[in-house]
Amino acid sequence: MITIKNTPNLAGVTISGDFNDFYSFVEALYDITINEFSEKHHQYIDISIRVLGLCYDIRHAYQGDRKVELVDNNMTEDKMKWHSLITPESNVYYSCNYLYPEMFFVMLALNALVKLRIMDLTKKKDIYKGATDKKIIWDETIAIIRLFQAEFVKCVKDTVTDGTFARWLNVMNSEHIIIEDIAGQYVDMLNIEYINMTKEKRLKNLSSFARRIAKFSSDDDHKEIKDIVMEAARDYQCDPGEIRLQGIEYPEYFEW
Repeated sequence: MITIKNTPNLAGVTISGDFNDFYSFVEALYDITINEFSEKHHQYIDISIRVLGLCYDIRHAYQGDRKVELVDNNMTEDKMKWHSLITPESNVYYSCNYLYPEMFFVMLALNALVKLRIMDLTKKKDIYKGATDKKIIWDETIAIIRLFQAEFVKCVKDTVTDGTFARWLNVMNSEHIIIEDIAGQYVDMLNIEYINMTKEKRLKNLSSFARRIAKFSSDDDHKEIKDIVMEAARDYQCDPGEIRLQGIEYPEYFEW
């Protein structure tokens, strides 16, 4: 099972799992995201591409390009004798790190994509009725996605106070979030702003970053960035996601 824990300096989280955990999660991400050549759901393509950034890191992790560790599997000599087997006493786990603001975005994007999958599979516009449809209730892709989200929620709960966690849940589960309208460059700005904080400031401002992403539509910074990006996209006749803004650059190195 995939596990999610804080990095030492609270820059983000470490996502860990064995080969099968990560392989299944990558397949679920491919299933739930919208292909850039899709003839429908064009408004979900940009957030899908950004979610596939997580998919990229997870896939490289299980290919051995990220951190690898050995985890005790509770196998003992007595158990080996009982089963007449010689087996390793540790399992190989792979892991990668992901920034906290980006994870907040991914959570909201996955919520939107899960809703879209429910409506596509059931042909129902009522998301609540669709969630209990026989085509959905045991859908493997949604189950894998929700399990990943549940692990992240558990990590946040263990990090902040009970009051902060309750407010965070309310913000992240608002019915009025249209995350597909967010400018990706705004998420980049928040990522960089968060990276440049100390560990203490990161903890203090964790929920505020979630709120800024969830309520991006009322944020003046987002409006300014969105206007600049859309104008540049028109001038260069390209997709808004291809626009890169000066001053929004990730550091080559930072303490996780």
